[in-house]
Amino acid sequence: MFPVNILTHKNSIRLLQIQPSLIKIKRRYAGDKDRLNEEQYTLFKKEKYSPFLGLIPLFVQLILIIGVLQVIYNPMQHMLRLDKDVINAIVMTSRALFNVQGGSGEQLRIIEILRQPENLAVFRSALEDLPNADNIFQMIANTDLNFLGLNLGMTPSFAVISPEMSIPVISGLAALALCLTQSAISPGALSQGAGTNWGLTIFTVALTLYFTFVTPVGVGVYWTTKNLLGIVILPILNSLWNPDKLAGEALIYIRTTRKTSAQMHEERLRNKALRIREKRDVASFCTANKQLVFYAITGGQYKYCKNIIEYILEQSDIVIHYLTNDPDDAIFEQKNKKLIPYYASENRTISLMLKLDADIVVTTVPGMQNDHIKRSVAREDIEYIFIPHGLAGGVLTSKEDAFDHFDTFFCIDPTQTTYLRQREAMAGLKKKNLIKVGYGVYDQLIISCADISHIVNEKPRILIAPSRQDDNIMELCIDDIFSSLLGKGYNIIVRPHPQFTRMFPERIEAIAERYKQYIDNGELVLETEILGNKSIFTSDVLITDWSNIAYEFSYCRKKPSIFINTPIKVMNPNYKKYGVEVLMITLRDMIGVSVDVNDVKYISSTVAELLTKESEYKDRIEKIVGKYLYHPGRNGEAGGRYIINRINER
Repeated sequence: MFPVNILTHKNSIRLLQIQPSLIKIKRRYAGDKDRLNEEQYTLFKKEKYSPFLGLIPLFVQLILIIGVLQVIYNPMQHMLRLDKDVINAIVMTSRALFNVQGGSGEQLRIIEILRQPENLAVFRSALEDLPNADNIFQMIANTDLNFLGLNLGMTPSFAVISPEMSIPVISGLAALALCLTQSAISPGALSQGAGTNWGLTIFTVALTLYFTFVTPVGVGVYWTTKNLLGIVILPILNSLWNPDKLAGEALIYIRTTRKTSAQMHEERLRNKALRIREKRDVASFCTANKQLVFYAITGGQYKYCKNIIEYILEQSDIVIHYLTNDPDDAIFEQKNKKLIPYYASENRTISLMLKLDADIVVTTVPGMQNDHIKRSVAREDIEYIFIPHGLAGGVLTSKEDAFDHFDTFFCIDPTQTTYLRQREAMAGLKKKNLIKVGYGVYDQLIISCADISHIVNEKPRILIAPSRQDDNIMELCIDDIFSSLLGKGYNIIVRPHPQFTRMFPERIEAIAERYKQYIDNGELVLETEILGNKSIFTSDVLITDWSNIAYEFSYCRKKPSIFINTPIKVMNPNYKKYGVEVLMITLRDMIGVSVDVNDVKYISSTVAELLTKESEYKDRIEKIVGKYLYHPGRNGEAGGRYIINRINER
């Protein structure tokens, strides 16, 4: 087993070394199982780690255990080397003379019977014609299965109190000792959480106790010896391939990011409370008489529907049933009796949607019918409406079939209308209701901006607001941006995407530590808790990569943005065949300037130039808003009136 242990030990160290990358992948793609599996496979292949190597010891042990059981249960064959015909003759005679029952331990019971002199005489007379009978019976009579006072062929039983009863207990203690040793120093266990290790320990000890109680003592002795040798071998392996030396940085990362026992306990209590809450809310949702349902995955999606919901509540008596997968959604704080919120997990939502009975369902979640949310099988006439969540997006940032199964689409700009009609024609789809609605967040920002947009900053204020996608500014070039801008008389605000802050808090902490001097003197602000939009409305220039916040900033403030050309996330690789203008690309150099990652070190000169061209950009952006945005300031009315009319038509 030692060569196998070496192989798996090295493989476990490799897993330990890639744990930081693995943790980041799990955080980033927590809600996307397909992408998660794809990224994990790519990482494993790149780092030459095989999850299947960890199964080799299990298979080897399984083969060895089967071999041990074969030897113990069949001593005449494996220990005495008797011919098959001789064994069959002895077995058949034993069944006839002593009523021995068949089964896995039959040969063991026969040996015990033949070790009695009076039984041996009966056998001799019954099998006197058996060749070399005296030698065979003498070999059987002399077979001793005792070791250190223990009968290796005996199966422990509560019916007979004997020293053999101690073996399962000793085996369980040896298994416990091995598991505790592994949890403390094994590279495989170090890459797992304490909860996982304790779960495996309990399972292993319980399995050992059961297995050694239902098999002969010899198996328990072997199992105990194996576990004790494992305790000895593990420190030897660690001395030869030391995890602290070979994966020291990974261990530090794991220890600093791992949840404490208090945090895990708090999380368990919260999950328990959420299950109770979900059960109550789901029951209420199922029994409610529903005409209009809004569905959101996160609390952040409410802003895209806010204006429409408020218009419906003000202009009609329609009751809105708002289903969300976010237990902390701010929707639960509202007090309007005609807006009823419900919490359900994503998994529970799948079945709720399949059985849904309503007239209209409105959501900002794409992928209807193709992803986890399906159209209802209870009613075929439900109208499903999609609300986009971002200016200049859609063609590039959504899957090609993301909107195929919606009945109605609330369009923000003319390019969406053109793309959807092209998609319908090329894919042979039924025509949707394409309603010119505009962008509710823009309307909200314009109102909020009016009160503080007149503020003149003492120093030019630069807002850095990256996207959440892979290889964003925070990952690729934030230090180069700081190097170019800090100390140049600017007030700099960094506003990481909330999901990036949640997934990688250690990176935010590292940045805060590196630039503590500038944070202390007020030149740099890390805005990790987004409580409002003041930083957007009071900034003079925005720096981003592919975030929609640039269009919101420039459209509302009429000021330019700087776009860093990090790798673009393309969800629709076939977008070019539709021949539709991709605003996310074309507008970058219309409402601002795009900069390659390699040129970020000169970004201070770009900022200085843009600050001198504010009036030029103001006129240009006003024209762009008029051309590319439906119904500015009237999103709630356009969308709300359509929904009210559709419900009244039912």
